[in-house]
Formats: sequence, C-alpha cells, structure tokens
Amino acid sequence: MEAFFITDSDFVSFLSWLEKRGDLFVTTRDEEDCVKIKPYAEAGEFQYPGVRAVQPLKPFFFTMLEEVAQYPSAEEKTYEAKPFTILGAAACDLRGIEALDKVFLEGDFKDPFYEEKRAKSLLISCDCTEPYETCFCTLMGIRPYPEKTFDINLSMLEGGYVVEVGSDKGKQVIDGNKSLFKPATDNHLSQRQSLRKEVEAKVEGQSKQYKPSGSWQDAIAEAFEDPGWERNVETCVECGACLFICPTCQCFLLYDEKLKDRYERLRMWDACVYRNFARVGGGANPRPRLVERFKHRYYHKLDYFPKTYGFEGCVGCGRCIVACPGKIDMREVLKEICKV
Repeated sequence: MEAFFITDSDFVSFLSWLEKRGDLFVTTRDEEDCVKIKPYAEAGEFQYPGVRAVQPLKPFFFTMLEEVAQYPSAEEKTYEAKPFTILGAAACDLRGIEALDKVFLEGDFKDPFYEEKRAKSLLISCDCTEPYETCFCTLMGIRPYPEKTFDINLSMLEGGYVVEVGSDKGKQVIDGNKSLFKPATDNHLSQRQSLRKEVEAKVEGQSKQYKPSGSWQDAIAEAFEDPGWERNVETCVECGACLFICPTCQCFLLYDEKLKDRYERLRMWDACVYRNFARVGGGANPRPRLVERFKHRYYHKLDYFPKTYGFEGCVGCGRCIVACPGKIDMREVLKEICKV
C-alpha cells in the first residue's frame, strides 16, 4: 500500500476538500471526553480519536428504521444516497463493516439500500493510540490499527499524519489533492511502527488473561451445557443494548403500516435476546428461556459466524461491556464458560 505524509496545516485544507465532496462526519470529544462521530458542521473540528467512538459505523449503512417498499405500487422502491465521508473509524469498526458486507453484499441477494450507501461512502480510518480497558480486539484477531477495509488510513505523528491508501477510491482522493501529500519517509514509517507496537502490546497485555489456548470456535464448542450460562444470565434484563451497540449485529424485522391509500413496509433493527425473536407460526419458540437466547448470542459470534464467513462476529470493541446495565462482561463470561 502507498504511504504519504500530510502536515497539520495541509490537513486543514484536506478537510475543506472533503466537506465539499459531500456530507462529512468526523470524530470529536464531548465534555466527558467520550469520542463521538458528528457532522463536521456540528463538531466544528476534527479531533483525532485515539480509540473507537461511542457509536459503531453500522447506522450509517444499515439504518435503524427505514422504509423499503410501498404497496400496491407498480414501481420498485429505489434509494439514492449522497456521497459522504466518515473520518476517524477504528480498526474494530472496519471489521464490523467487513462483517456487514458479507451479509448484505454477498450471496444470491444483495441489499440495494446498503449497497448504495457503501458505494457512496469514503472511509478514512485512524490508528488507536489510547485503547480503553474494555478493548480486546487482539483476542479476535484484529490489531489496534487498520489493515484493510479502509479507503485511507491516518496515523498521527508529531506535525502531521502518515497517510496510507487502502483502495482505488482512496487513491483517487489522494491523486485529486496531490499538492497536499508528500511521500512518507523511512523515519515516518519507523515512528508509526513503534507507536503501533506499543499500543498493540498494551491491548494484548490487558487481554492475555482471557485468551484461549486454541480458537474461540473450538473453545466454545465444548461449553454448550456448562452451568455457567445460568449464573451469568442472572443480571441480564433482556434490553438488547449489547446487540444494538454491536458493530456486526444485523438482525431486522419487517412490518407494515397503513398510509391513506396504501401500505408501507418498514425495516427496523431486531435482537435475538428478545423473547419473540425466534417465535414461528403457531407460537412455537425454539429459545423460550432467556438463558437460551443469551447463549445464542455468544455462539452466533464465535461459532456460527466463523463457520459461515471465516472470522469471528465479535470485533472486541468492548461496547457491549460498557452498555450493559447488568454489568455483564463478555470476556469474563467466556473466561468462565470456556475455561480460559
């Protein structure tokens, strides 16, 4: 991959160009020092995140609630997205997008709404420099710096950024602003590598107590009947926070609403922890008990998803740990259940 360097002053000019390209969303910090993704016009500035944002990238591509059809109608529902840029994505969130791409863009059927938004997006990611205590991306085979799925990646150094090109779309952006970017020197790349190793060692250090001896798939395969599931579900309130904040969860519900002279079909997020999620015609339910639904989430992330797509459906971002009102820590559950 090509690597360049852009100074802080030239980066301001680059932001102006990105703003003209379309809607620009950037990372910034609020009063409580939480990293959030906001419209550039609202944020007023871009702040290098250093860690994943509070919200995942999922809502930008897979909307929480959207109309997908109207009937009776002779016309197919179409959607045209405006070009937009997300600046400040973390490596874990890029893995989340990779997972959503597998679900919505591969196989016999593609989701036209998701496909349109992905085509119009520009993903500019950043290396993590300040991981949270709840970050465990390395346990899921991800490093705390992006390696793929980005169009452009930024690594902050003193005085500017090392800029790595990750796609043809990203290369076109760099080529369109050639005067702002200079070739990265060996010194730039050496500094970047040192910082990356330091952060990766930190995440690995705080995660080593949870690391299985083999793969997660093998570890969890032996734990289906473990009594620890019953103990760990005791504080679960079935709220769905862990699933809605997850970068990879993609379950949805279709339902119809009546308009004046027709109906509209809406798609909204759904969660497998809900009692009626798996209920079928006639009222039968393969997972009537909460512990069964609680367990299903772990098996979907670490067994079913790898079997289907070749990598875990968990990205180790730790958002579910922070969001859970029952204080359930996924790492601690796996440590007990999988005998790590």
